[in-house]
Amino acid sequence: MTLRAIVGRVAPLEAMIEANNLRPVSFLTQAIRSARAVAQIVVPQLGLGTGFMIADDCLMTNNHVLPTAAVAGNAQARFNYEIDADGKLSEGVYFRLRPDLFFTTNEKLDYSIVAVEGSPGLRFGSIALERVPLGPNQGVNIVQHPAGGPKQVALVDNELVYCDEVLAQYLTDTLPGSSGSPVFDDNWRLVALHNSGGWIPEPGTQSTHFRNQGILVRAILDDLVRQGFAAGH
Repeated sequence: MTLRAIVGRVAPLEAMIEANNLRPVSFLTQAIRSARAVAQIVVPQLGLGTGFMIADDCLMTNNHVLPTAAVAGNAQARFNYEIDADGKLSEGVYFRLRPDLFFTTNEKLDYSIVAVEGSPGLRFGSIALERVPLGPNQGVNIVQHPAGGPKQVALVDNELVYCDEVLAQYLTDTLPGSSGSPVFDDNWRLVALHNSGGWIPEPGTQSTHFRNQGILVRAILDDLVRQGFAAGH
């Protein structure tokens, strides 16, 4: 008797409960690969945020984390600050930011990109900036340093509930310190830069919702194209 015949005779004891939450095992591999490129941003006397490598020697975070080159020049990126598989805390490794080599920012789109000394992307990897299709009801996952603590990832109750040409709003959890985190779709493609949360208005309506929000990568790319830092469509 073949395995197919045996399986066909077994009474069904399992079922999908609402949405299909099954993922290939490669989902975990992709998550770990993407998470390596995420760092805590340490800004003396101002606070903590999150950022991520987008090239071997360039990092992205929020404008409100690094608003000026002067602020960035005193900041550091702390990689590998996380709890490992054995439950041990890795204190991480620090890299100096180098706005004298490259720095650009946009207050309205709340992003900053800055050069990092030592090219940590060669060691920890980087995350590609792409124009990824995005629509309501998708799941979005956020790798972050919430509350200034070790790196964590939000994977549960992560529905995208609003999206336009600039903003994405979602139910994925964050905390202070998560500003500047990468927002990924379920294929671990970067879709947004997390920048705020709480009671925020939904554009085009009179309603306010308790949500988190990010700036779409495609809007940031459009701005980089206008500045001559990226190729067009």
